[in-house]
Amino acid sequence: MQACIAGIFCMKVSIYDVAHLAGVSISTVSRVLNRSGYVSSKTEKKVSDAMNKLNFVPNGVAQNLANSETKLIGLYFSLPPDSSRSLFSTYVLEFINGVNSVLVQHGFHLLFINETNETDRILSNQTPPQYYAFIKQKRIDGLILGSTPVVCSSLLELLTLKLPVVYIGEKLFEQAGMNVYARYKQYHREVLDYFYERNHRRIAVLTMETAPIKPVIRDFEAEKNGDDLMIKHFTYTNDLISYLELIKTIFSQQGDKPTALLLDDVSKTQQTINFLNNLGLDVPNDVSLITIEHNKNDGNQYVPAVTSVYVPAYQMAVEAATLLFEYIQGKQETNREIIVTSTIIERNSVKTLTL
Repeated sequence: MQACIAGIFCMKVSIYDVAHLAGVSISTVSRVLNRSGYVSSKTEKKVSDAMNKLNFVPNGVAQNLANSETKLIGLYFSLPPDSSRSLFSTYVLEFINGVNSVLVQHGFHLLFINETNETDRILSNQTPPQYYAFIKQKRIDGLILGSTPVVCSSLLELLTLKLPVVYIGEKLFEQAGMNVYARYKQYHREVLDYFYERNHRRIAVLTMETAPIKPVIRDFEAEKNGDDLMIKHFTYTNDLISYLELIKTIFSQQGDKPTALLLDDVSKTQQTINFLNNLGLDVPNDVSLITIEHNKNDGNQYVPAVTSVYVPAYQMAVEAATLLFEYIQGKQETNREIIVTSTIIERNSVKTLTL
């Protein structure tokens, strides 16, 4: 590999040079490059910094880099720590299919980048996300962040440098970045309105994340102040036993039990309905239910068919990949947001109450 210094002279850089500069063994550099075996985040950063300083790129992609491209697009999801099942969620599968449909048209390949670092370490800037090294070292031609990214200094740097990165979620920075947004806050607000218009005043909201939904609930409660409204928000994990225990706690309480439930994971719908039945509660006669679906008509497969917000993951992915290629080809500015519309599909899981 040839590395040029200040455009004056070039020198051949090898794995030995990287190891020497980083102060580690050659085998450690090899483990970092091949993502094999254990390497501490501190040591990995030393190796990454050394490679950046020497402009070192692994030989496996060097030939393609000579032609200014690797024919690889990275795809990364900010999944929760207990996300073994999340990788197989409808959202992720639909999104992968959407991205790949665009890549095939351009003759590119998809590289899935997983996350091994803890979210807290990324947030506190102790370690960069896994995608950072891939795009900085030009091991990929572009990057798609398939879910709302963790906001950290590494992400800000990439967007400020105007690197080919598209992320999913609300726009993070006014002057930089390309994103595709399905208006998460708006469609959750629409669900609360939907329940409210049908006279539900005791509403439970179940999500895997806390931060995005909090302002939605707060603003809704403020607007309906004094109207005997009670909205309780709960977070859950992928563990089925703990999830069902949470459902039991919510609906076994004395007094003001929720009459409506917003669940953000359609895959848990039938288990939720069945467990409520075990508690002597019927959907929709005792509990009205709305969920989020990413594959249209998924809600029809449950008994009863469930009213859902359809958030088109496949379309979001196509828009993100198309935007990325337009930027790579010089047809698009780096500051662009695309809005994707989400819609409520009415079925048989919501009952109108009599006040």
